Amino acid sequence: MKRIAYMLMSMMIVRMIMTIPSYAVTYPFPVKEPARFANVDYLETGAKVYLFHSGTKDVKLIINVNDVLTVYREYPPNSSFETRPSGKVKVLSSLGAYYFKGEVIEKEVRSGDVAMKSGAACFVTPITGMRR
Repeated sequence: MKRIAYMLMSMMIVRMIMTIPSYAVTYPFPVKEPARFANVDYLETGAKVYLFHSGTKDVKLIINVNDVLTVYREYPPNSSFETRPSGKVKVLSSLGAYYFKGEVIEKEVRSGDVAMKSGAACFVTPITGMRR
């Protein structure tokens, strides 16, 4: 009988421990980028970029030619813990169903940043994935 009571108590303790929420760790933006990100190529003012989007009607209604999109950078990269504005891109033309061609008009942008306007977002890339 004691053995069953101990087993039940240990099962209850394990269950309580497993239900404790674990919180994600966030990191503030550094004043200076870490060395491992220093060798990333930045696209400066005047550089041509391609903006990859989902191709839905919402994106095509919100983003038009000659629109200026604010570009945001994530830190840490490839995680969406915290973002900050890093530049601006002007949409020059539409390329097929999933791409816009743009030009960096303010500050600097790098591949992997996110360009946004009113809830519609595009990934910034220096090359297009379209087949020719």
